[in-house]
Amino acid sequence: MTAQGIWLGNNSWPSNESCGQFAQDVFRLAGAQTDKEKAFAFYTWFSRCMMRGPNLLTPDRSGTHVRNYDALPLLTSWGHGECTFWGWVATECLVAGGLKARRVVVHNQGHTYYEIWYKGDDGVEQWHAFDPFSAWYFLNENGEVASCEQLAANPQLAQNPIKGHVVPLGHHPERGNLAHRHRTEDQIFIDQPIRDEKNEWVLEKGMEVTLNFFPEAPHNALFANSRSTAPVTKCERRHGSHCDISAISKLGFQQQKENLPYWENYMWPTLETGYMNEGRPVRWHGTGALRWKPLQQGLDVCCEHHNAVIENGSLKPSGSHEFTEVWYHFKSPYLISGLFVDYDVVGAGGDFFGMCISTDDRRSWWPLSLKSNAPHYGTTSNGQKQWLDKEASVQGLQEFWLRVDMVSHQDDISLAMQGLDITVAFQHNMHVQPRLLPQQNELWLHAQDKTNGEKVSATWIYQKDGEEHHLNLGETQGKAIEIDANKPADIHMTAIKLRCE
Repeated sequence: MTAQGIWLGNNSWPSNESCGQFAQDVFRLAGAQTDKEKAFAFYTWFSRCMMRGPNLLTPDRSGTHVRNYDALPLLTSWGHGECTFWGWVATECLVAGGLKARRVVVHNQGHTYYEIWYKGDDGVEQWHAFDPFSAWYFLNENGEVASCEQLAANPQLAQNPIKGHVVPLGHHPERGNLAHRHRTEDQIFIDQPIRDEKNEWVLEKGMEVTLNFFPEAPHNALFANSRSTAPVTKCERRHGSHCDISAISKLGFQQQKENLPYWENYMWPTLETGYMNEGRPVRWHGTGALRWKPLQQGLDVCCEHHNAVIENGSLKPSGSHEFTEVWYHFKSPYLISGLFVDYDVVGAGGDFFGMCISTDDRRSWWPLSLKSNAPHYGTTSNGQKQWLDKEASVQGLQEFWLRVDMVSHQDDISLAMQGLDITVAFQHNMHVQPRLLPQQNELWLHAQDKTNGEKVSATWIYQKDGEEHHLNLGETQGKAIEIDANKPADIHMTAIKLRCE
């Protein structure tokens, strides 16, 4: 009872189904025809949707962490990164979107951005260097965006920039490092391999996904550093991952004017004081969760089960002295930040039950922490705390398997799991989600494959003038709706819900 290949969008906002589709939608929405127009459109939208922040670290199979350079979750789930990550994601988007682009590492690997090949208005075909991470590009003597080669030949293009870019010092003038970062004479050009992968939801019957447009609670937020030996209070980004671009620059003027109407409702102050934003409001990632009551759907939604029966919403062993196990599979396009399980098990003395997690398709597993393995009701969780305590954690995964196991030695079996409520929390980049905009919106939702006629639906939830509104959409290729608003900030998105029934 599975629906696969599920995704949804709004044709008035770039799709986050893939990096290439994001870029192609950016070109379409900007009305960009030439490669030069596409380059500038992408520069604007990339700054609008990607955030400056900590690099992504995810768990590997050796029990430690690795730097993650997978462009799709970097853009659509993590949404943050330092210059290398921005260059990595931008190159994937641009090349998959049909442009000729390459990643550039300059000045003894000190800084990363990207170059795009196109013909300028001066009629010259050449490379053009863009750095949305630091918010600059520099013009050459012909008034076109300069290449790395031209910047190396004439450093004055950066030191005393030709008028043409409004913020030559970038988002943070004290950390612009232009005396260093424009040094392109020692450069490495990287023809990056393009994966062009796609996001999708795989949902079982009864699953409901909520994409919220506000940040994860700090204690549930994804990690941003290794399992530090420092005290927890000293952990980098303890309060969650967020941006460091503020609405007002340290030079006193409003920055990112064209992007602020899209950011206004999604900026909150942060407790960080490490000269990143000094507690001023900045953009954060979004929170989301997949919620499910699988016992209400029977055994058909299990990926594997043995010696189990489900009657009236209760899971029971099929016989005495038989080891009962039921496996549930969870797969998320976004990085998982935590697992929360609410359960109720009844039984007699000597009855046993447990729960465990597998990350390698049931080849190995670790037990979830329970009050005991005797029948009882309670909750268990796994996430950031386990990660920081150097224990097995689901944090940073995108797929896992949950096993419920039980056994009774009673001839008259009373052992039964009467309730099982599962929540899989995840982090997503809310700035690439299909929000609603003033005037025309064309919403769409599709599912490529359904095994038993499952129905997929979605709801956009937003506030306008203090009133809450719901827009419902069944599986379709288009639903045009009109919203009477003057600017993006008039519409405050709160959630998008996705259901499989």
